Amino acid sequence: MRSLLRPLSLAIAFCAAGSLSQADTLADIYELALKNDARLKAAEATYLANIETEEQAFSALLPQVSGSLYRQKTTSDQNSIRISQDAASGGLIPYPVTSEADIDSDGYSITVSQNLFNLPSWFNFKRGKELSKQAEAQFAYDQQDVIVRVAEAYFDVLRQLDNLEASKAEERATKRQLEQTQQRFDVGLIAITDVHEARAVYDTTVVQRLTDEGSLGTSYESLSVLSGQEHQNLWLLNKDFPVADPDPMDRNEWVQFALKNNYALKAALHGSEAARQYATAQKSQHLPKLTGSFQYSDDNQDGSSDSLVLGNTFTLPTDSSSQNEVLSINLEVPIFSGGRISSQRRQAYQQYNAALQNKIETQRVVIRNARSSHITVSNDVQRVKARQQAIVSTNSALDATEAGYEVGTRNIVDVLQAQRSLYSSIRDYANSRYDYVLNMLRLKRAAGILTPQDVYDVSKWLVQPGAPTANQYQDYLNP
Repeated sequence: MRSLLRPLSLAIAFCAAGSLSQADTLADIYELALKNDARLKAAEATYLANIETEEQAFSALLPQVSGSLYRQKTTSDQNSIRISQDAASGGLIPYPVTSEADIDSDGYSITVSQNLFNLPSWFNFKRGKELSKQAEAQFAYDQQDVIVRVAEAYFDVLRQLDNLEASKAEERATKRQLEQTQQRFDVGLIAITDVHEARAVYDTTVVQRLTDEGSLGTSYESLSVLSGQEHQNLWLLNKDFPVADPDPMDRNEWVQFALKNNYALKAALHGSEAARQYATAQKSQHLPKLTGSFQYSDDNQDGSSDSLVLGNTFTLPTDSSSQNEVLSINLEVPIFSGGRISSQRRQAYQQYNAALQNKIETQRVVIRNARSSHITVSNDVQRVKARQQAIVSTNSALDATEAGYEVGTRNIVDVLQAQRSLYSSIRDYANSRYDYVLNMLRLKRAAGILTPQDVYDVSKWLVQPGAPTANQYQDYLNP
């Protein structure tokens, strides 16, 4: 996790040093998310809370020191009748006795105790260490997850921008086609059905454009949830962004990366070990516990007691002082607790079984994700190339169809269909590039090697809107 925390700290430093009044790049959004994303903040708080378990468990192995201090004032007033025997007559003679007391007492004590033999506390400490490691691994995974979530939200906006741009271009093209078709009908060159066909397609493109505008607004809102700010001017992906096969190409190597580095798997492994240590601790509750303790106490009394007997007053002082030192060794042997200890032992063992199965499932999922992500990225590379060529092919097909329409060998439906194929290819190509970026990040997350540096590496390929390298198919969008 330390290798991940260092770039994260670096990113936060960049965030604090730079001007964030306008965050338009992926790196800017990511830095804002580090400060404002509620899910990441909650994950950090959970991490800081969970690592305290180790400290709490370790405290049971250390000496326990407690002290007490008291001060007491006692006032009493007592009237009683006593009986004495007359020495001469042998008769019983009653007489009243009145006594008053005013005594101040104070003292203190200090007790030091130490577990000499307590296996449950030892195994609970080992469990606490595993829980701290689990919390650390989980927080590292949460940090990787925010990278992917930011990238998904950012490129979803770019995806919707491209879709909207394609929809606008398609709307312009179909509108121009509708106008040309209307002119041809007005001079009697074509039938009214061609006009209806052109208008139907144009109306569909208007609906699509409106839909894409709504989707774009929604994607902007999703981005604001992460960053805590509004964004309206994101940088675009460079048309020269390299789309390369994953390195290494061997799929099994990525699986080995994942088994070694994946933080979700590490969290499951430490969680399983923590559950095993806890089950051992509960099993050890049947064993004796040996505790040593030392206590020192100091008690003082200051006051007097006055008694009135047969008209005579007697005053007795009550001043006293005592110091005590007690050294003891206690042996506690659990004999029978109503079955509670046995029940807790069985419960802990089943909780360990559950954690073990969770680890097994997590390992299988990690292997599957590493393999499937590698397959997806490899296919994305070929898909991007194929869809880039599809733009050229569909554009050529549109030119040929329009030429055939001019000479009467093709009809308006063919032209409109060719136009839709072109803009569909443009959308598919844009989406395939964004899919490649996101799937590569997901592959690295599955392998456990995703770091903030990957965000900055992708951001290097972002350009301002309107730059010559911003849009590779601009010529097709403005026919």
